[in-house]
Amino acid sequence: MSGLGAILKSLFIDIGKQLFPGAAASHTPEFHLIQGTAMRFGLLRVLFALFLSALLLPFIACGGLSSTAQPTQPAAPSLTFTANATSVASGQSVTLTWATTNATSFTITPSISANALPVSGSQQVTLTANTTYKAVATGAGGSTQQSVTITVTSPPPTITFSASPTSIAAGGSSTLSWTTTNATSVSINNGVGTALATSGTASVSPAATTTYTATATGPSGGTATATASVTVPTGTGPTITLTASPTSIAPGGTSTLTWVTTGAVSVTITGVSGTLSANGSTTVTPAASTTYTATAVNGTGNTATSSATVAVVTSTGGISQIKHIIYMVEENRSLDSYFGMLGAYKQSEGWTGSFNGVPLSASLPDYKNTGYVSPFHYQTVCTDNISPAWNESHYAMHGGKMDFFMKTEGSLPSVDDPQGTRMMGYYDQSDLPFYYELASQYATSDAWFSPLLSDTLPNRMYLLTATSFGHIRPSDVPPAGGWPQPTFFRDLATHGVSWRYYYQDSSVYLASFSDWNTYQGDVYNLSHYYTDIQNPSTLPEVIFIERAGKTGLDEHPSNNVQKGANDVSNIINAFLQSPAYANSVFILTWDEGGGLYDHVPPFAEPAPDAIPPMLEPGDLTGTFAMSGFRVGVIVISPWTQPHFVSHVNRDYTAMLKFIETRFNLPPLTARDAAQDDMTEFFNFSSVQIPTPPPLPAQPTNGACNHALEKAPGY
Repeated sequence: MSGLGAILKSLFIDIGKQLFPGAAASHTPEFHLIQGTAMRFGLLRVLFALFLSALLLPFIACGGLSSTAQPTQPAAPSLTFTANATSVASGQSVTLTWATTNATSFTITPSISANALPVSGSQQVTLTANTTYKAVATGAGGSTQQSVTITVTSPPPTITFSASPTSIAAGGSSTLSWTTTNATSVSINNGVGTALATSGTASVSPAATTTYTATATGPSGGTATATASVTVPTGTGPTITLTASPTSIAPGGTSTLTWVTTGAVSVTITGVSGTLSANGSTTVTPAASTTYTATAVNGTGNTATSSATVAVVTSTGGISQIKHIIYMVEENRSLDSYFGMLGAYKQSEGWTGSFNGVPLSASLPDYKNTGYVSPFHYQTVCTDNISPAWNESHYAMHGGKMDFFMKTEGSLPSVDDPQGTRMMGYYDQSDLPFYYELASQYATSDAWFSPLLSDTLPNRMYLLTATSFGHIRPSDVPPAGGWPQPTFFRDLATHGVSWRYYYQDSSVYLASFSDWNTYQGDVYNLSHYYTDIQNPSTLPEVIFIERAGKTGLDEHPSNNVQKGANDVSNIINAFLQSPAYANSVFILTWDEGGGLYDHVPPFAEPAPDAIPPMLEPGDLTGTFAMSGFRVGVIVISPWTQPHFVSHVNRDYTAMLKFIETRFNLPPLTARDAAQDDMTEFFNFSSVQIPTPPPLPAQPTNGACNHALEKAPGY
């Protein structure tokens, strides 16, 4: 039998064995039947063999009948990725948790760790903005991913609101007081005001029982309300109004007190002898500044009160007449960008004199030399940020040509303004009416500079110490316990000059210095300022007001400048309307130019000390023997020369020199020692502006639209 036939025979018999188990072993009839069938069907066997050979040959040739098992495909990884919260307040933490199978590596984007993450685990992250985390698990069988999004919300505002006293006679007054948390502004109905400070007081004299509602608005638009009621009994009380004219007098001078009442039978006035008629006037000659309080009494004994203050201003012709110096420093505004149109405004109001404002014909190359840009009026109250750091400031100056400002765009590139044209924009009186009128009525300068060609913190080091003691960048971290450099506040305390530092939020730069450990008891929230300036007898001699760095009110380009200006207007208006105005000076300035265009080069001045700039590889060369760029300044006082513009070069350590001159203090460094003492802003021979002029309200409804920050044609 052929080999193939034998194979088929054997196969056929094996099939029979499977069909009839045990038949072969016992040679049963079934076995013989199988065997016989296999023998008799030879031809069929051959044909079947040929068929099977053709069918099986390809598999035999390629090993298809091998008994070896096929390799298995690696299993794909699986992933579970979750967060324990999907909505948190800014600064809160969330725990991300993940579990995988069949994974050899695991990543999360954006990265949450400097080290490789385990394939299963958890980690806590702190968020300040909406974030979507994408997790990817990778293994031999491929990769899989999941995402989780966490929304960051601003904490809701809270407000506490009260009236004292809660019941008054007709014509009397009550003081509304409020404090808030997480609020950017406060409004109180019934004519008290809108866009009020987040903490403060207001005096009200309702004619009838009135419920006042205070609404605090948070940065995300959330609100909180509180109410306070002032009860005025119907028909039970008189009314009285007391005025003084003039409100400021020289020693030995007189003022006339005048009072008008309704429903009163008699009047008494503190400091004035006797019982007075229901309506009348009298002259007073106070030896010192005095607040007079008139009390009206009706026939049933009910009373009402009204007050007026007469300030006595010593006319010795010297700086010693100033009892309090208040200064406040906002952020990041060059003079051309903020007050470049002040000269034109002053002329439109009929005031003479020159002001070196923004040159509208200037033409500077843009970032990539695609064209030239001239100064233009902003159509938005906020723009993308610009870098004013050491390298960018020195590069923008371009050896005094002042034409490379837009060339620094690459440091903080903008999607909306890729050529950096926003650096050439300016605001005018239509945007900042409060500042423009205030600077026009009082005194300002077109030659007032920051101390250093760098950004905020190195310049603010000069503000506190008259030097940056070598530092040129904000990333320099103070050592444990703070910078040991003596601050101006230590100098004041050492020489017996009283001072106070007011902060608006958690921004307190003094805390970066070791002096914080000694003097933090002299640091108060701004809410105390509004009360303190009502009592000049207890007001400190020197007051510094920190800008609102955390709440978006510091006038930085990325913030709404109108809201920042409105915040400052609340602070200054409170000063102008207080008894402290009569013998004080308030100086407002900005800490550096913010990378915004200014056409006047810095001026040479002494280095503060022998410490050179702490340059790093790649830094542009420079020294401390030069000022920074121009910034704005407004000097407010009864002795300020009205409508005055100074053209004397100074950096703002001149404010320290002014305080040192007034209180006979030594200079801190060679820098403040070299400054002009600022006395040219004043005329101490007589009071120049005894009554503050009316000032416009600062609007806050300008458009904040980054699409409008570019120059026309871009």
